[in-house]
Amino acid sequence: MDAVAAALASGLSLPVAFAEVAPTLPAGLAVPTRRAAAALALGAPVGEALAAYTRAVPDEDVAPLAVVLAAFARSGGRVGRSLARVAALMRGRLALEDERAALTAQGRVSAIVLVALAPLGALFFALATPDYAAIFLGQGIGLLGIAVALEVAGALWLWRIVRATAPPADLATFLDAVVVGLEAGLTFERALAALVERAPSFGRLSDARRLLADLALGRSLPDALRGFGRGGDDARVAALVVAATRFGAPLAELLVIQADALRTTERRRAEAEARRLPVLMLFPLSLTILPALLLVFLGPPLLSLLSP
Repeated sequence: MDAVAAALASGLSLPVAFAEVAPTLPAGLAVPTRRAAAALALGAPVGEALAAYTRAVPDEDVAPLAVVLAAFARSGGRVGRSLARVAALMRGRLALEDERAALTAQGRVSAIVLVALAPLGALFFALATPDYAAIFLGQGIGLLGIAVALEVAGALWLWRIVRATAPPADLATFLDAVVVGLEAGLTFERALAALVERAPSFGRLSDARRLLADLALGRSLPDALRGFGRGGDDARVAALVVAATRFGAPLAELLVIQADALRTTERRRAEAEARRLPVLMLFPLSLTILPALLLVFLGPPLLSLLSP
């Protein structure tokens, strides 16, 4: 986005800007950029041209870019500021995702190691002790079944604990995309419609579609916003948008502030979840993983000593 903004600022047309930028990008982005440049040169609309990024870039990143470039292609003007806004918003989202991944990495790796301990231990003893596998698959088959059941239960339990740290559908990214539309000169409803049209797998797409449907049925924007989302942060943002609409306050600036506040809250939530993760993992470790390890490590030797 920074490179395209610089190319457009130098006076190049949109197709030429994409074509000039493509060779400077990594292979994963260079190929769709060349396809987008070719589509634009052939006269395709911006939305269709940017479909070249479908499998290379998430929809939530392509949608704001499509909104800005479509407004630029339709009415002209200076697009650099809007592209800089899109790039800054994207950097904020990616930084939050990287921070969340780093905070939870230790817990995820620990879960994998814990689940792998019993199978790796069984493999080691089977290779080091000739009678280990024969005893386990013979008179110890019951212990083997219990150990496998405990391992499966522990793996599922740990997976649910780690899975609970996955972020919910990102309201901040949704607000970012709407802000980009507002700064490109669209109304709130048009910005929302452009987002729904250009991001078919956006995280909060169902809420956006319901809001647009309410507006299409003739409900006023304040009434439609009061039913937006699932309460909590959604309700607070909707109330602020209603207030800004009523009093004529700058809506884009308000939404930027709210998106930043939501990311700060999400960062603190991720830190809290990362601290809580080792404590929660103690329960499956003590109730399932450790008993499975004891059965795998001590079961066959004890059976061999007890057998006549």
